[in-house]
Order: sequence, then structure tokens, then C-alpha cells
Amino acid sequence: MVIVLPFAPLSYLPPIMIGGGPGTWFLLGYVLYLAIGVGGFAGFSAFLLMIELHEGRVLDGRIMLSGLILLYLGVTVGSILLGVAGAIGGYDFIIQHDTSNTVQGLLSPYVSPITVASFVAVAGAGVSMYGMITAKAKRT
Repeated sequence: MVIVLPFAPLSYLPPIMIGGGPGTWFLLGYVLYLAIGVGGFAGFSAFLLMIELHEGRVLDGRIMLSGLILLYLGVTVGSILLGVAGAIGGYDFIIQHDTSNTVQGLLSPYVSPITVASFVAVAGAGVSMYGMITAKAKRT
């Protein structure tokens, strides 16, 4: 999480994003959505199955729902913004033949919203982990 903070010396991600080409942005958005959106949620479901069936604990539905919504929104919005910025930047660079400085200027407004989406996803993961940790034993 600290790599997305917009404060020096922790701000590793924004300069990489600004310095990367549009293809990097588009590919990163696609790969992140597949890795986190498909693989991450499959792993998340496996943990929930283990907690509920094998450990016999009950999860608080409100906590888990809020965590899931935050996580899903953060991952989806961040991935879509990366893909859109990559497509727009790629069009501008390849089709319009603009300079890389112009393309970087076009991509830079997307850095802060993607950083916020990353924070939302991390907050959703934290809330979900809190819900898993505080799951209560079933009453029989």
C-alpha cells in the first residue's frame, strides 16, 4: 500500500505510471483485472469457504459486504481507468503521432484517480480481513 502514497519517498507508483507508455498502462490494467479480479476473488472465496465450513465460524454479513463492495469498486475502477488511459494515450501516440511529452501530459491526470482507486481496494481488503479475523464461532 505504501507505494501508492503520493508523498516522497514513498511515491513509487505515480512516477512509473507517468513515465510508462500507454501500452504499459493498458496492459497493466488488463493484467491487474485478471490477476486480482479473477484470481484474487477466487482466493478470497476459498478463504471464506475455509472459515465457514472447515472452521465453523460465522462471518458478519455487513462487514463482509462493505469490504467486498470497496474491494470490487477499487479494483474495477482502477483497472478501467488504466485501460482507458492506455487506449487514449496509445491513440494519441500511434495514430496522432504526438510526442511522448504530450502523451505523458495526457496520462498524468489519471494518476490521482487510479491512486484513490488503489486506496479504496486496499481499504476493502482490510475491511474484509477484519471481518474474517473477527468471525465468531457458530452457536448450536
